[in-house]
Amino acid sequence: MATTTAEAIGLPFEEAIAYFRQKVRVPTEHWDDLWKEAHARGFMVAGATSDGLLKDFQQAIQKALDHGTTLAEFRKDFDRIVKTHGWQHTGEPGWRAQIIYETNLSMAYSAGRYAQQTDPDTLRHFPYWQYRHSGSRHPRLMHLAWDGLTLRADDPWWDAHYPPNGWHCGCRVSIVSEGGLRRMGKTGPDTSPGTLTKPWTNPRTGEVKQVAVGCDPGFDYNPGKAWQAGRAAELPVKAPELRPASAPPVQPSDKQIDALRRFIARPEGEHPLGRPAEALRTGLGGATETMLPAETVARAKARGVTEQELLLLPLLVGEPTAAAIGAGGVTAAVPIGGEMLAGLLDAKDGVARVNALRKLTPAALARLIEAGITLIGGR
Repeated sequence: MATTTAEAIGLPFEEAIAYFRQKVRVPTEHWDDLWKEAHARGFMVAGATSDGLLKDFQQAIQKALDHGTTLAEFRKDFDRIVKTHGWQHTGEPGWRAQIIYETNLSMAYSAGRYAQQTDPDTLRHFPYWQYRHSGSRHPRLMHLAWDGLTLRADDPWWDAHYPPNGWHCGCRVSIVSEGGLRRMGKTGPDTSPGTLTKPWTNPRTGEVKQVAVGCDPGFDYNPGKAWQAGRAAELPVKAPELRPASAPPVQPSDKQIDALRRFIARPEGEHPLGRPAEALRTGLGGATETMLPAETVARAKARGVTEQELLLLPLLVGEPTAAAIGAGGVTAAVPIGGEMLAGLLDAKDGVARVNALRKLTPAALARLIEAGITLIGGR
């Protein structure tokens, strides 16, 4: 399991090297002075305003790609460059060096892999792509929810979600053949989740931009596609299914994820999952807290729901993709790869509880929603 972005990247290859080599140096004051697709042609280090300083950083990254320089070696280069130029930077040196190193290498890797995966011969034999989570112990829940999602290579969803999808993101895309799809038990690609967006306000300028939910600001674009298209300025993501999200994405702290992981491993009593989404509260009598009983975890495990999938429960409760009121309570669901994790909730005395969990196909979930009063995700 990869624990850092650099480990997930692996060895450099020709296409990744070529991507980075064609970049031109762009002096900037702030990290967002270049936005999204502009990074496909521009090399920047936030706060590096002299060409000489940028050139030295660019050469150090190029060396890392050409010869496999480690982060420890790059940190030595970073210290030398900073001292040579007398650069006053923000952040601790070790942290700042890691950000520069990992972000540039992960983007180069992404663009290089995209170039390989879109080769006509490759696409002819492997017409599908699968999103693969990095396996991080403290995952972004949206990235974990996308793990295993298999779509056509030309699905517009990849325009905003081809990884990396944030700082330190180690997710990747695997190619899948028709035979590989059948071996997964699929008769066709999964249903595309579309691209939800949320407003992000730049704390420095006050400017508001729409950012894809699950992606850090500035990361919701496809580096390889931008490179191949020769883009050198900001362009909109061409995803016809863009629609605004109702609330910011739910992301528990590392401490909360560890606590939930321990409960899942040895369930006893109940575990808090947080406040239900506003839409769910309509069917839960205004409940303000959600609990996960130990017996629900035990039954879910017996039905084949994995630990990694159970870690998505804060997302299911706080930001479900679909929800409906039925005879037995409220059904809420989130995607897990090409399937849906559905939970049945009811409430008593202002506290909701997840009483059952199971995996469903999108079609089966749609039938459940149509049979009840739709809260989220209806037609």
